[in-house]
Amino acid sequence: MPALLRTFVAVETSEEVRAALEAVQAQLRQRRVRARWVRPQGMHLTLKFLGDIPADQVPRLADALQTAAGGHAGFNLTAAGIGVFPGLRRPRVIWAGLSGETGLLAGLQARVEEGLAAVGFPRGDRTFRAHLTIGRCSAPVAPAEMVEAVNSFAGRCFGEFAVRELVLFQSDLKPGGPVYTALARVKLNAP
Repeated sequence: MPALLRTFVAVETSEEVRAALEAVQAQLRQRRVRARWVRPQGMHLTLKFLGDIPADQVPRLADALQTAAGGHAGFNLTAAGIGVFPGLRRPRVIWAGLSGETGLLAGLQARVEEGLAAVGFPRGDRTFRAHLTIGRCSAPVAPAEMVEAVNSFAGRCFGEFAVRELVLFQSDLKPGGPVYTALARVKLNAP
């Protein structure tokens, strides 16, 4: 039986954005928001979570991503503001929002879904909501405190990053947090 790899497709962010979001995490810690904070080097924009796949499927997935990227031009996104999923009353995920060329992002994510569906990965059952996860709440947070924290970052820009490639990542779950390894990189190749 081939080894299984826990995988997902994502876009990497810039160092500028990661540094700005690390500062946001520090400010939230000062406000006593308790969370398991995402390490800056692990901050990325997930387009599709694949779960466990046999290692020998990586080349086939890379080909499917190449097809999805074909004819798609690069674009820019801006990280700005923070929010929570599923809501302020019981937040589980703290995220930074995205603005800029989000229509192009939605189109790229749809192409990734189509390309991977063609090689046997079911389409996601949730609507794609572009965000950068910065923390996962490890304990209940008073709604008023979370509202205050979210409002304090309203309209704040954390920087821009270029979307020029798709990355197929392996995720190894470790006690200190997940470690991500790039298995394949596919350039967006439209002029």
